[in-house]
Amino acid sequence: MVLTIIVIVTLIFLAVWLRSSKGRIGEQRVAHILGRLPKDRYRVINNLLMRTSSGSTTQIDHIVISEYGIFVIETKFYKGWIYGGENSEYWTQNIYGHKYSLRNPIHQNQGHIRALKHLLKDFGDISFISIVAFSRQCRLGVNTSTPVIYWGQIPRIISQFRDKCLTHEQVISIYNRLIESNRDSKESRKEHIRNVRTNEQRRDTAVASGKCPRCGGTLILRHGPYGSFYGCSNYPHCRYILK
Repeated sequence: MVLTIIVIVTLIFLAVWLRSSKGRIGEQRVAHILGRLPKDRYRVINNLLMRTSSGSTTQIDHIVISEYGIFVIETKFYKGWIYGGENSEYWTQNIYGHKYSLRNPIHQNQGHIRALKHLLKDFGDISFISIVAFSRQCRLGVNTSTPVIYWGQIPRIISQFRDKCLTHEQVISIYNRLIESNRDSKESRKEHIRNVRTNEQRRDTAVASGKCPRCGGTLILRHGPYGSFYGCSNYPHCRYILK
């Protein structure tokens, strides 16, 4: 019995370690790609951990600051097919017919942008561009208006934005503000992991009680061209979807 428990705990530890290792590998590769951007036009920050207005924490994989706006990039390292929509709570990973759920990374990145907007509110109306980037080890079958692309496509997407909304001086000031806000310590990282788990539990509790985890509206069963789903009663103000 004791041996069985030890084996189970070891397997859980290995699964968590492998997932976090893949995440770090993905972030490092994307950081290398972003490092090739022209340094006279783009300032890059990788793996930023900052406080939010509520006192919680948020971890942002990559931020690219330029006169054309601030690019907020969420990195994912998955295999198989990835399916999902802009407003779905969960996306689906399909590996050889086995399906797994993952939280919508677009929503995750929207939370990052909200935190950045609050921190940088005194800089005026900044253009924030959300990008979600996956490795080539997966195949994307998503339907979104937000760019959901592969790692190697990030520079091309960034280069498409050419309308200036910030001065060079503002770019430097924003970069310094974000560097100063970084809470890169072992204790802060542990606190962030606890906060993530607590937020996930809150979302799961809301959904289980039939409530929208975004606005608190009632989840209503609806039928669309791609099947049945639960949508928020506050649509179109809230476009939350649960399949």
